[in-house]
Amino acid sequence: MSKQISLISIFVLLNMGIGRMFQESLGATCFSELSILAITSFFFWNVSANQIKVLASKWAVDSTGKNILVQGGIGLSASAINILVGQVLVVFLMTTIYNCTSPSFNMLNASLTNNIAVNLLCYFSLLFYFVGIKKDTSLSKNTNGTEQKSRVAVSKRGSQFLLEPREIVYVETSNNCIVLHTQKGKFVKYQSLRSFSETLCPNTFKRIHRSYLVNSEFIDQIQKNNSGDGKLRLKTGVNLKFSRTYLQELSHI
Repeated sequence: MSKQISLISIFVLLNMGIGRMFQESLGATCFSELSILAITSFFFWNVSANQIKVLASKWAVDSTGKNILVQGGIGLSASAINILVGQVLVVFLMTTIYNCTSPSFNMLNASLTNNIAVNLLCYFSLLFYFVGIKKDTSLSKNTNGTEQKSRVAVSKRGSQFLLEPREIVYVETSNNCIVLHTQKGKFVKYQSLRSFSETLCPNTFKRIHRSYLVNSEFIDQIQKNNSGDGKLRLKTGVNLKFSRTYLQELSHI
C-alpha cells in the first residue's frame, strides 16, 4: 500500500511541476488550480487502484506486449475521466469560492496541464506494479508449494548424504526420531515428524497417520474399511495403515 501511494505521489508531483511551467508560458499562473488538480488525481488513482489490480490479473501485460492496445485504451479512458473530474472541480470552486462568473479561457486551458501523458504513465506504472506483485506471489507459492527443491541432509555410517525429496518413499516415527525410507535405503534423523513435514512440499507429502508421512507419488492403492481407517499399498509393495483423522489429506491426491 505504501509503495502504491509513493508511486502515485511521484506522478502527481510531476504533473504539478509540468503544470506550473505550462501555466507560466500562458501567463495564467494559479497555484490553487494546480493544488485542486493534484489532490483530485491523488484520490482518483488511489480509488482506481483496486480496479487496476483486477485488470492486471485479467489483462496482464506480458513481455510480448500482448493486450497492450486494450490496456492503452483503458489507460486513456481512466486518464480522460480523471482530467474531466478535475476540470469540473476547478470550475466549480472558481465559481463558488472565487466568485468567478466567467472563468477565463487561459485558466481552463491551463488546467489541461493535468495532461493525459503523465496520467497514462501513472496508469501503466500501477498496472506493472500489480502485475509484478502477482508474479512474485505466484513464484512464492510455487517455491513453498509444488516446486520445493531443497534437499534433505542425512547421515549413515559416518557419511553425509543429500537426498532429493522425490527420493523419499515414506517417513515413519521411531522412538525419538524418524526413519526415512528412500530408494537408496533407510536413514535416521533426530527430528519430529511434524517439523520434518514442514520442510517438504505439502502437495506431494501427505500425513496419513500420526506415525506416517507418505510421498503421494508412490501411492498405488487405497483400501478403506467401514470405520474410515484403512491401508495404503505403495508402488514398492509396502502396506501402510492410515487413520480416518487424516483421510482428508488423501482426498486431495
